[in-house]
Amino acid sequence: MNDSHSNVSYGTLLKVTEGFSLTNLIGIGSFGSVYRGILGDNGTSISVKVLHLVRHGALKSFIVECEALKNIKHRNLLKILTVCSGSDYQGNDFKALVCEFMDNGSLERWLQPNATSYHQNELPKKLNFIQRINIAIDVASALDYLHH
Repeated sequence: MNDSHSNVSYGTLLKVTEGFSLTNLIGIGSFGSVYRGILGDNGTSISVKVLHLVRHGALKSFIVECEALKNIKHRNLLKILTVCSGSDYQGNDFKALVCEFMDNGSLERWLQPNATSYHQNELPKKLNFIQRINIAIDVASALDYLHH
């Protein structure tokens, strides 16, 4: 973890994501929602995965993800900057992973572009066969790294 981001509070994340607004929502998964934000004076672009702790298995998923990713250094895996674990302003448990923001979007948007996977003013992503093969090799390399 990067020491310059080691103490990120709920309030800070609330501010940098503009109250976890829909305009900053990047995606929604099984155990959480991901938002974009700008952190600190240096303007670091981040993604914030906020866990939906009411879902069964979300807390376990958070712990497993932290354990798996805390020491990983691989060019094809997202780097976690820090985590936030505490309470929101209503006293509810709050857990979030703070990661580097990937400017080029999700792999899904590149591999399966459709009308719902990109904004109206954004052109669909297009990949040729060689680019798709290179992505498959990079994903396989990352999976091999995780398993071995």
